[in-house]
Amino acid sequence: MKEQLYTIPVNEAIDKNEECLFCTLNKKVEEDILNYILGPSYMEEDIRSETDKIGFCKKHYSQMYKAQNRLGVALILSTHMKNIRQNLNEIFKDELNETNHTIKKNLFRKNEEQTKSVEYISEIENSCYACKRMESRMNSYIDTFFYLWKKEDDFREKILNSKGFCLEHFNMIIKEGKKKLSSDKYKDFLTVLVPLELKNLDLLQEDIDWFIQKFDYRFKDEPWKNSKDALQRTILKVSSENVEE
Repeated sequence: MKEQLYTIPVNEAIDKNEECLFCTLNKKVEEDILNYILGPSYMEEDIRSETDKIGFCKKHYSQMYKAQNRLGVALILSTHMKNIRQNLNEIFKDELNETNHTIKKNLFRKNEEQTKSVEYISEIENSCYACKRMESRMNSYIDTFFYLWKKEDDFREKILNSKGFCLEHFNMIIKEGKKKLSSDKYKDFLTVLVPLELKNLDLLQEDIDWFIQKFDYRFKDEPWKNSKDALQRTILKVSSENVEE
């Protein structure tokens, strides 16, 4: 089965014992994809053809810029800009050739389809090659998660001993579990996963509260316990965002 191809990264992510298995996977996938894009792949015709069309989101442009391969980013942007300019020139040529009456109608109409130029620019604003690749890979990891959950006792044991999931990915597996598991298996799934999630939320609450206490001079000489990185872990748990020093 195709899912089996992804059992190694899923198990490796669990073994890291971080706040959320899927956040760990997502971070690794994002790093791999951006490294690949800014490696030799930006000279590969099939990949450049796609990045020329859809480009990247704000977040990934920022990350690529910070990666220090300025030439690679410039080459990607150059051909992407050429693609945008060509498309806009053709679209605006057609739109501006319409009669004044039609232009006014297109510009000021309400509750109707947008003009082609608005649709195209909106499409560019909301498209990202890296996000698209990440979504595809993460969907495979979700399938692998449920494949292992159904087939491997050791995997279920690892999950039971984990720190649970961030809220976003906990919500995701609850929804996906309903699709991928039988009624009885889904009930068993929730019986296991819900207490696990609540227990780890309670533990994290203790950590963030102790982190706060440490700013009180009366507790300055007390040990940090598990709270030194409680702020980063809590942000990840509630928002899925990895915050690094």
